[in-house]
Amino acid sequence: MRFAKYCLFAIVVLLPLLCFSAAKADYPAETIHIIVPWPAGGGTDNIARAFAASLEAATGASVVVDNVVGAGGVTGTLQAAKAKPDGYTLLLQGSSDISTVMVFQKTPFTLDDFDFLCAFYSTPTWVVAHKDRGYTDLKSFLEAADKNPGKLTMASATPAGAQLLMAAAIHGYTNGKFRIVPYQGGGPFRKGMLSNEVDAGVVHSPIMLPEVKEGIIRVLGTGAPLGKINYDPLRKTKTLNEMGIPFEVGITRGILLPRNTPHEVRAKLLEASKKAASSPAFAEFGAKFGFSPVWMEGQDFRKLLDNEVRTFKEIKEKFVDTQKR
Repeated sequence: MRFAKYCLFAIVVLLPLLCFSAAKADYPAETIHIIVPWPAGGGTDNIARAFAASLEAATGASVVVDNVVGAGGVTGTLQAAKAKPDGYTLLLQGSSDISTVMVFQKTPFTLDDFDFLCAFYSTPTWVVAHKDRGYTDLKSFLEAADKNPGKLTMASATPAGAQLLMAAAIHGYTNGKFRIVPYQGGGPFRKGMLSNEVDAGVVHSPIMLPEVKEGIIRVLGTGAPLGKINYDPLRKTKTLNEMGIPFEVGITRGILLPRNTPHEVRAKLLEASKKAASSPAFAEFGAKFGFSPVWMEGQDFRKLLDNEVRTFKEIKEKFVDTQKR
């Protein structure tokens, strides 16, 4: 009788563990959900849907994109952080989207709430202007601002993001005589640039690349090298660092998992993600979207985020907070 009780106890205790181990061994056996904390149709969403299709081919499982929007990306990011760590809920997010929200507000999550899997798509942040303004590069814009103190404007695609920090860094490090005008997103920014409402503007590339190719918009400078862009005339555009402005900024998209996702699941998902990121289909997407894919391991993606948070805090304290006093 006692032996039977021990056997029953062993079954009750061990069966869930055996089932969990079997689930990890069979991964992925269910639909994989990729949370994108931004609306459908945006840059991160387009990248996510192209990656999801390639990941589906690499895993043989169904992969769907869920747009969980709200609070500047916080809602979807938090939902991913609280999800079951079984490899079936992924977060696809941009580096500077995470780091800037953590710099500009107190978030209900930290970087430690995630396991960083990989990153595979990186685009610099650039300065653009309408051709009718006549600026050929950032230097010519700054010279015009010096001659007309307070009259020229530089738009930011967001009121509290990497684009604003880049505009503030340019303004602060050069003692620029222009005003910063924040827009409420890439859509309004694009409309403002095309209608020639402002003198120049800062936005994540490749937004406005089609208009650049048409000759309507000019790229004046970039926050990071444009060597990976699929448009030869822009590849040698000067970076802020090359112009004496010690600030580098862009956005790298990658995959984060809920913390404590099992090692076996992470290993399989990493292998599949690497295959997806290097697939011909994803390369074709990159060629159309504007940039060739890259590859970054999870630990390097985490280091990038740590560095961004630290650097962005310094820029905000030095050039943004001082303007509010």
